[in-house]
Amino acid sequence: MEFGLEKCAKASFMKGKLASTGNIVIDDDTEIQELDQEGVYKYLGVDESDGIQHSKMKEKIRKEYNRRVRLILRTELNGRNKIEAINSLAVPVVQYSFGIIDWKISELKKIDTKTRKLLNMHKMLHPKADVERLYIPRKDGGRGLIDVETAFKTATIGLDHYLKHKEGQYPKQVLEHERSKAKNSISKNATKFKREVTMPEIENRVDKSASENAKALKHVFKSRMKSMKEEKWKNKALHGQYPKILEKPHVDTVTTNKWLSSNLKGETEGLLVAAQDQAINTRNYQKIICGQQVESKCRLCSQHEETVDHIVSGCEVLAKTEYISRHNNAAAYLHWSICKDHDIEIADKWYEHEPETVIHNKDNNITIMWDMPVNTDRTITANRPDIIVKDSVNSTCKLIDMTVPSDRNIALKETEKKCKYKDLELEIQRMWHMKTVVIPVVVGALGTVKKGMVENIKKVSERASMTEIQKICMLGSARILRKVLSV
Repeated sequence: MEFGLEKCAKASFMKGKLASTGNIVIDDDTEIQELDQEGVYKYLGVDESDGIQHSKMKEKIRKEYNRRVRLILRTELNGRNKIEAINSLAVPVVQYSFGIIDWKISELKKIDTKTRKLLNMHKMLHPKADVERLYIPRKDGGRGLIDVETAFKTATIGLDHYLKHKEGQYPKQVLEHERSKAKNSISKNATKFKREVTMPEIENRVDKSASENAKALKHVFKSRMKSMKEEKWKNKALHGQYPKILEKPHVDTVTTNKWLSSNLKGETEGLLVAAQDQAINTRNYQKIICGQQVESKCRLCSQHEETVDHIVSGCEVLAKTEYISRHNNAAAYLHWSICKDHDIEIADKWYEHEPETVIHNKDNNITIMWDMPVNTDRTITANRPDIIVKDSVNSTCKLIDMTVPSDRNIALKETEKKCKYKDLELEIQRMWHMKTVVIPVVVGALGTVKKGMVENIKKVSERASMTEIQKICMLGSARILRKVLSV
């Protein structure tokens, strides 16, 4: 809605002689003007003449929507907040016109396409990333953007239900008028949209108002649309690989998807989502998906197929440098959290923390060892876990080891770590007379978390956050992808 000076006038009451004669002076600059010959009246921000100016209003709405999206994408907000800003500041510009302007589905699809192009221009959306995933809520693994097409269908169904069940003369007249339309009828469109998702008949509750019943129906419709998008995403041969991993019984889906609600930059978030969708321009992707005549072996090791999984977790060349750096960053965060739990003086920020080989608390009853081999009476090959926490008061010892494997191997790696340090666990129990436990911390290179890992983190430190560890690992993977592929 726009309220300008053409609808207002400013009157000035003057002191002195003018006041005694009862004269009022109206400013020339703000005097109400007559309507121009080509001008139109506005009602609630919508241009009207003999009728609503549909074409003119559509163009005006599109321009304002695109302007707001561009402004939001130019800000310094993180990826999640940019999406939320588009949902709350840009999408309502179009939503306001639903039920008033005669939108076609093809026109609304073009608006959604333009939005994706703008996201791509600002590197928030990879051009080959999954489209359906963009419109799925973040808690379910998507990115939470509202698509205008679904918003229109939802609003139409809700308005139709409201008009059918609202008591009163005027709603019934509006409903009859809509039913008499040959085109763009709210009633006819609502019936068609329901048929598209095979929606069951929803019982209208007598104890609730018409608006409440309409809201409940809209919620059911949105749930059906979300399910259809998820199913379409999962059924894709390439993009559907990641949701299939999330469906495995050993994966903690809720914790895995929490990184999408963190404060990553939009560019980084877009890159990581594309990597999960296997849409990054690797050599294997170029050969198998794009059909190009290229060498598909890894450009660094020349031994294995260059896939996303190989780059982030399986390349022997990167294992000597980048994988160690990513691993050490995540382990350093754990060490920092443990030290904080025991009131040991360290840096305020975890990324400024440099772990010492051996450190004690003030009472000397807690000893924390970092990457230090344990001398044992008999030869044990695996005697160097990342962190060892000795508690002399409770006679306990924790052997903590961090690993960042491929997302497909998180269950196997946990078992490997427990088996690897089993001999050391038994030897420490015998030598130090302490109850010893091996605590593996396993996070996939692209953020997949195994069930039970959150509990493992709590055993390590009450202060540590699995989402923070997940984010550190994924940032390391993003750095590796940029370095190898120059994306």
